Amino acid sequence: MYWLLLLLPVLLFLALQSWLPEAIVRPRRRRGNLDPSDLGYHFEGGLMRTEEGVDLSYFYVPATVPARGNLLILHGKDSAKEVYLEYLPQLVPYGYNVLLYDARAHGRSGGQFTSFGYHEWRDVVQATGKLRFLGGNLPTGVFGHSMGGAVALQAMARSTEIEFGIVESAFAHLGQITNLYASRRLGLPLPVWLTDALLDRSERLARYAHREVHPLQAARSVTQPTLIVHGELDASIDVDNGRQLYAALGSRTKELYIIPGAGHDNITEIGDDGYWWRLRAFLTAVTHSLHR
Repeated sequence: MYWLLLLLPVLLFLALQSWLPEAIVRPRRRRGNLDPSDLGYHFEGGLMRTEEGVDLSYFYVPATVPARGNLLILHGKDSAKEVYLEYLPQLVPYGYNVLLYDARAHGRSGGQFTSFGYHEWRDVVQATGKLRFLGGNLPTGVFGHSMGGAVALQAMARSTEIEFGIVESAFAHLGQITNLYASRRLGLPLPVWLTDALLDRSERLARYAHREVHPLQAARSVTQPTLIVHGELDASIDVDNGRQLYAALGSRTKELYIIPGAGHDNITEIGDDGYWWRLRAFLTAVTHSLHR
């Protein structure tokens, strides 16, 4: 037993040096076998290459009625574009051209590491341009869930090419949410300096600056119409994150939608028809006000 006590610090040191930092920034690959045609929709699929040479796998699905707007959909960490095919029947027949893509290091896209928006915000701006090229010069916005929501805010703060946003289940600050997540997984509170040290080491792998991944700070520079959505019982990213992001938004037009009884990944099931109605009501209002 004594030797085990001596070994524990060594194992912890090795974990801090290698495995844990890499686990933070290397997502699990999730690849779906479905595409929009399985739901009866015509689509264009392919790869779009970022300025850094990373190929991003995408689906573009045009509206089946005269289009009123364009919507880019961003998934969360360890997820993929196929997970959000369920959104198509709620958007495409209502006049929205939709572009979904796998974030770098996810799904069928290239890349090894995620940077939680530090690099990805530029991918969003580039994808927005592609969506406008494919769908026409219509009001164009972004929907992002979890990490995708955090990325959306960082992109909206930097580019007026994104004219509105729906930010769902997003975190306010990367350092804070990493500390809470690691503490919850281990079942004991961890000091912030420890999880910050893990993030410091992850920077060398993903070549990013984790202290600059600050969606709450980005929200202060967002002036576009924005809907913040969060599950009341979200155990992964506490609902207070959504409330903080809403309060920080610089937008004159902003809404906060807290879904009673919903967690992190069951919002569409718990929200049901009311959820889809609220999303479309927001989209109708903003695309009408922005329509050219």
